[in-house]
Amino acid sequence: MLNAVIVRYGEIGTKSPKTRRWFESVLTNNIKEALLSEGIEYKKVFASHGRILVKTNKVKESIESLKRVFGIVSLSSAAEVDAELEKIYKTSLKLFRRKIRLLGLEEPKFRVSARRITKEFPLTSQELAARIGDYILSNEKCKVDLKNYDIEVGIELMEGKAYIYMDKLPGFGGLPIGTQGKVVILLSGGIESPVAAFLMMKRGCEVIPVHIYSGENTLEKVRKIWNQLKKYHYGGKSDLIVIKPQEREKVIKTLKGLRKENYTCVFCKYMMVKKADEIAKEFGAKGIVMGDSLGQVASQTLENMYMVSQASDLPIYRPLVGMDEEEIVAIAKTIGTFELSTLPEGEIPFIPKYPVIRGSWEEFRKLYKVIFGEEPRKRGCQ
Repeated sequence: MLNAVIVRYGEIGTKSPKTRRWFESVLTNNIKEALLSEGIEYKKVFASHGRILVKTNKVKESIESLKRVFGIVSLSSAAEVDAELEKIYKTSLKLFRRKIRLLGLEEPKFRVSARRITKEFPLTSQELAARIGDYILSNEKCKVDLKNYDIEVGIELMEGKAYIYMDKLPGFGGLPIGTQGKVVILLSGGIESPVAAFLMMKRGCEVIPVHIYSGENTLEKVRKIWNQLKKYHYGGKSDLIVIKPQEREKVIKTLKGLRKENYTCVFCKYMMVKKADEIAKEFGAKGIVMGDSLGQVASQTLENMYMVSQASDLPIYRPLVGMDEEEIVAIAKTIGTFELSTLPEGEIPFIPKYPVIRGSWEEFRKLYKVIFGEEPRKRGCQ
């Protein structure tokens, strides 16, 4: 009986007509990609009157996939029938009875919400809702309650069709991936950077994941994390890029000889951003994303983040900067990366016991010149 999915969007509807059509087109393509990538057959996907409709016999599977497509605010599994009163009556009652059985209710409270998206149907929305409500009351043991209801019978009418549904499931909202360009994400095996990637995806960015190699165990974790993040990355085409740093040993050895091991983390992050800058420019990305949360660890103080940011002229985006650990963990658990990020990976040998908390740019500059024989780049300078 269920043969369609109603897809609703939010922010897209506030755009100018030309921009809205483009956003709808991108979202429609991302929906098709999500369905195809998971082997879900569909008959048609099209935008119409502020909705996107998916016609498919695999409604349940489609809903599970589309809940992860950014730009979607809510979804409903629906029965599409011709907009004829008798068909609407019978289909509404069948779906209502099915919902009662699923919920195990004896005398449910319900309400009917009807909306004529196009106006060719002869009854008003309120008249149709009243008639459907009367029909259900006449054929099933139940009560009407407009506020404290167990079941909401939804009906949307457009272009000669009625779409009848019993649920409105939430999506993540946001903007369709591909509408806001590309960014490079420095992806580690920790909890934070996958959440940062997820939040940038949610705002419509295609992310290019870059991992700076520190060992096989960590790399295996990061591969698993990226495979999980790809379930939200419909519209993005990027594969994981793994970089084996060539200068890390030189940096660590020189800093140790100078008894400045406490600057190791700042140097390593600076070099990571420098490499990310090269990759971003190669792929036409518009910025670099990091999982920093202000004050959470020693390398994430304002002073240290300032020094690390000098490695690129591109914007450095830190979507977690104002979040605390509990907020970040909650998102990680929701998107399925928390368990992967907490897998053991072994000790990373080059992290100092006492890293510098509030480093000095002048000190960093002097150390950099000793190691590399030249001044470090600074934002705005080549």
